[in-house]
Amino acid sequence: MNTPRSTPPSEGEIDTLLARRYRDTSPEFEARWVALKRELRSAPAGERAGWFNAWWQWAALGSAAAAAALIFAVWSRPGFDGGRNRPSPVLAELFEMEFVLGRATALLDAESREALLHLPATSQPRS
Repeated sequence: MNTPRSTPPSEGEIDTLLARRYRDTSPEFEARWVALKRELRSAPAGERAGWFNAWWQWAALGSAAAAAALIFAVWSRPGFDGGRNRPSPVLAELFEMEFVLGRATALLDAESREALLHLPATSQPRS
């Protein structure tokens, strides 16, 4: 920790501080840092060992992604349930009737539709 000074630094001290390459460090630290940098420069570069360096690993990753996309596309298809949830024959017939009769709505003219919409609703007496 720096102690407060009663006198301002001299011009020579300021020049020394400005000339130093490393600010706020001790000369011992600077010497160790320079020695470490020299050692690191002289050390041979190590071989990069990593999972993503080999081309076959990239190909395996791409194949896995393609397989996952294909499986997702097949399973998320509308109506695909693997044959587990098939409707009963009566419900299948009802769906077929709804499909056939749904095409007949275009045969109704506007007057008939209006008349059907404004029919009074009568309740059946319960017995």
